[in-house]
Amino acid sequence: MKLKRFISVALLVVTSMIGQYKVEWASKFEFNSKLEKDPQFVMADNYNHYLLSVVNVDGMLVNNQVIVRKFDQKNQLVDTYKQEFPDKDSQILHNYFGSYEVGNDKVVVFTESYSNKTKIAAIYKIVFDKATAKFTTTVIASYPILSLSKSGDINVIRSENGNYFGVIYQKYGTKKDPEESDCIVLDGKNLNVVWQKTATFQDEFYTNERVITNSGRIVFVRSPRSYKLLNYITVIDAIGQVNKEVGEEVKLQKPVAVSIGTQDYLVAFNYPTKGVRGGDFENLMLYDLESGKILKNNKFKDFNSIKDLKEVNVRNVFLQNNEIYLFTEGKFQLGTRATTTSFGSAGFPEPIFKNGPANLILLSFTGDLLKNIKLPTDATDADVTRSFGLLNIRGSYFLNTGYASGFFTLTPASGFTTRASQVNFSYSNDPYYNTGSGIFMNQLVRYFPDNNRLVFARIHSDGQMSLVNVTDFKP
Repeated sequence: MKLKRFISVALLVVTSMIGQYKVEWASKFEFNSKLEKDPQFVMADNYNHYLLSVVNVDGMLVNNQVIVRKFDQKNQLVDTYKQEFPDKDSQILHNYFGSYEVGNDKVVVFTESYSNKTKIAAIYKIVFDKATAKFTTTVIASYPILSLSKSGDINVIRSENGNYFGVIYQKYGTKKDPEESDCIVLDGKNLNVVWQKTATFQDEFYTNERVITNSGRIVFVRSPRSYKLLNYITVIDAIGQVNKEVGEEVKLQKPVAVSIGTQDYLVAFNYPTKGVRGGDFENLMLYDLESGKILKNNKFKDFNSIKDLKEVNVRNVFLQNNEIYLFTEGKFQLGTRATTTSFGSAGFPEPIFKNGPANLILLSFTGDLLKNIKLPTDATDADVTRSFGLLNIRGSYFLNTGYASGFFTLTPASGFTTRASQVNFSYSNDPYYNTGSGIFMNQLVRYFPDNNRLVFARIHSDGQMSLVNVTDFKP
């Protein structure tokens, strides 16, 4: 009798959960997860949304192109647009520097082409406009180079608020030469040049990190070639460049620029450059760019126990309730795998990278570490999918961690996460479950507020992808 009552209650719960939402799977379409990198949902409106990805392969199997796929409200593929990288030639190499939304109707892709043949390195912006369904390719700058190995370094960075892009070309030089970097700042709304300037340094330091602030200033972190010297920071704008002291003997790791009111700050993991250290990410600081001071440098021990941890990336930053929300994701090496050359012979082993751990870290506006929340994620293939996808819906946070861990609602005030009962795929009618279902691409999740709809993406073992609608989602 008790068993029957339990089954009845369970069925009632499942039925009520199913009634809260509706799951609709769309048809599969071709998607090469080994070649297509940095996939993003972009340019969404009430009628269509787009999937942007980039292929960047040089050599005998050269394939360099931007791919934009258009979908309707039912996630059915409507059209596919492709654009080759500029300067297509078997002797020309290409680099990819990132893809970004520009407003809600355009996307931009930044690339570089360079070769021994032309002795030129050229930086391009490739823009797709959904109104015309056409690509436009424009050269941002070009530079003479000595050779492929002596071509200089290029970085493209975006401010956290999306208002600015920084395009930085560090010219090739020996340790004895002055370090020169051409800095170009683009408007994030129209991609026009806001200012440009050449930053020059003549000291025993080198630039190892670059970031652009929400006010459109470029920040260089300068590290010494000698252990006797201290790091410093240089802030560059249209007028000139100003040096700032760090204040402690530490090595900054991938700083992120944030703004509190009109003031610019840096958030950065770091470690002491002298003495015994616990790990490369054992401290977390908040640095005031105006005063040139560290407001607080907190001890942070979570990452010290992760073997072969290579980097920690701040994936998302939000300011809320006088607090800084940092959604972070680690990346560690898990062995190596064998490779083969294009001729079929054995190649050099390549490292295998996995994502993890993932944390939500809360800082006060004065830099104090308030909370560190471990996010419920599994280690994922760093070449394909991230640990999580994040939605910020009117100040409430939702975390997509794939099929195994599920879709979570985040409660920072309580310091824990709970499974969002409205979205549980085990109750959905999945037509591909027994046909090589593959894995969810966690970072691909989008919310449509006008009709309370969620869209997820899953890659399949047969080289295809499918999208799923969850309608009647009530955040």
